[in-house]
Amino acid sequence: MYSSLIEKLEHTEVIRWFPNHQVQESWITEIEQELGFPLPPSYRWWLLNYGIAMLSGTGILTISPPEHREYADTDILYRYRLADEDAKKEGKLELFVPDEDEYYYFDTRTADHLGEYKVMRLDYSLMGNLKYTRILLPNFWRS
Repeated sequence: MYSSLIEKLEHTEVIRWFPNHQVQESWITEIEQELGFPLPPSYRWWLLNYGIAMLSGTGILTISPPEHREYADTDILYRYRLADEDAKKEGKLELFVPDEDEYYYFDTRTADHLGEYKVMRLDYSLMGNLKYTRILLPNFWRS
């Protein structure tokens, strides 16, 4: 299902992934229980097969080992715990935060028949005007 993505990852300069840093299934289950909703299947696949990666020098959010989760800025649950209540009500689960002016998130209100969420971009750099952009990916990684 993700064979074309695997091939792309072998030949890209934009995404740097780190072998042997996959997450454990039990960590995913624990995260989903606290979140109250499932992670999308494509992101689960990514976590179980790759886990940690940098996109243009910035870490894609992952799941840290439970003993480090309370202080790991790259942990998706840690970031969710810090989110304000309005963001949670709006279904925002941060995925990638390249800088202080923008972030990409799963819109957890938009699950399709496969359980995938739309990936959205929020941009604060427009002089006080927020801009939302839907990223045209059928799932977490276009394969």
